[in-house]
Amino acid sequence: MSAEQLRAELAEVLAAAEGPTTTSAARIAVTERRRRCGRRAVVAEEVYRALLTLQRRGVVRRVHDEPGRHAHWELTHRRRPGRR
Repeated sequence: MSAEQLRAELAEVLAAAEGPTTTSAARIAVTERRRRCGRRAVVAEEVYRALLTLQRRGVVRRVHDEPGRHAHWELTHRRRPGRR
């Protein structure tokens, strides 16, 4: 899997999430999706690095007002339901 593919998968996971998602939850979601397709799991470092790249590109933002010590992420622009 290329780094670009991982970033695309993470963006899809965050788009489907109900709210901000931790790095670990995003990793688990991507791994579950990949296993259904017979592909290898991803590790936390890959996911964190990909999220930082997406943050630099303005695709995601780190959410600081969530409880706990884990990093939370969300897309910077959410599509509204029913709009394209």
